[in-house]
Amino acid sequence: MGHFSQEFFAEGEAKGFARGEANGFAKGEVAGEAKALMRLLERRFGSVPPHFRERISNATAASLEQWFDRALDASDMPSVFQPAD
Repeated sequence: MGHFSQEFFAEGEAKGFARGEANGFAKGEVAGEAKALMRLLERRFGSVPPHFRERISNATAASLEQWFDRALDASDMPSVFQPAD
């Protein structure tokens, strides 16, 4: 491999690694937030129904954060997932 090819390959490899690391971290962070929300809901309200479990497992980080904050003060589990007024 020539010098130019080696540099080009190394740059592409570094970008790919950085992208993969960032994606892995983001997925891990969302998984951790989902786990924390599930634990909070179970402690406050008991067993989490399957339809809420599915919503949590497919949620974005922003939704999980919003639901977690609501769960701190909610009077029941359904109100955690209601659209904001």
